[in-house]
Amino acid sequence: MIIGGTSSQLRDIRLWKELIQGDDQALGQLMHVHYKALLNYGYKFVKDDEFVKDCIQDIFIDLWNSRTRVTEPDHVKAYLFVSLRRKIFRNRRKLRLTEESNTAWNDDSQFPVEFSPEWWLIEEETLSHKTRLVAEKLNALPVRQREVIYLKYYQELNREEISDILSITPQTVSNLLQLAYSTLRKHLDLSSIGLFLFILCS
Repeated sequence: MIIGGTSSQLRDIRLWKELIQGDDQALGQLMHVHYKALLNYGYKFVKDDEFVKDCIQDIFIDLWNSRTRVTEPDHVKAYLFVSLRRKIFRNRRKLRLTEESNTAWNDDSQFPVEFSPEWWLIEEETLSHKTRLVAEKLNALPVRQREVIYLKYYQELNREEISDILSITPQTVSNLLQLAYSTLRKHLDLSSIGLFLFILCS
């Protein structure tokens, strides 16, 4: 269990405890708090809104039905991400996938996230070229490095939470981030790197 923790982590722990005690309102609040993040994460694996929404609903139904048996996780958000990831891959055969989609799903480690300039809503014309360059170099990273960056900066998860989701050690998370930074430094000038850090850390 986390000693201290952020306000959001402490809120999640409180809701989790209320949930396992049978409070269905806590279940609803937990789903409300994390729904958009889960939907966005699930959509990175398969572009089917209804399928992802069904998977999200299923993980909360499963959580409610097994509430008397589940233990308190260290990171509730990471637990939900892991549950959704597993649910999506477990239920993927229910989808009528195209040949291209089937190819993309052959390897469970693949993470087809794309970093688009519009993702950060940067409209200034002077930043357009560099923003597109940053997005291009991010998309060129190996899939594992891309997923770690996505989870760290877009979902604001720490390395322990990311390690839980990806079933790797926290040190491996750090290594993947360092490899990504090293690659970006080789292909981006200082101003573009500054833009990259500003975008992801703001």
